[in-house]
Amino acid sequence: MSIKRKLTSVAVDSVIDYLHGKLNELKELDLDHDGVKDVEQVRDALNRISVRLKEVVEATDFQKLATGIDQIASGTSLMLASVDRQKLKETNGEIMVGLKQLGKLLQLGIQEVKRDGKLL
Repeated sequence: MSIKRKLTSVAVDSVIDYLHGKLNELKELDLDHDGVKDVEQVRDALNRISVRLKEVVEATDFQKLATGIDQIASGTSLMLASVDRQKLKETNGEIMVGLKQLGKLLQLGIQEVKRDGKLL
């Protein structure tokens, strides 16, 4: 085994050990200081949500849902037929340019906050 591969292996093992330690620390958190571990609160919340979701699925009328989806598909076809695709393509190009500029500005803002600790 090469020294590089061995060092990589040791580094990976170190990171895994570190993450395991951090996960164990997370299991002990009680941020709201109510005596119940946060991980238990999250588990209980997920259990309650799953029970409610099951109730929703059991109460759903799937025939009506299928009919509604069919109507949506028909409506979507009508909507797509009504749109000028060339204008939509041009608008999409402008949106992409705008999003790219927003991304640049966001990056600059992040860099400034990192450097100065504030944006303004």
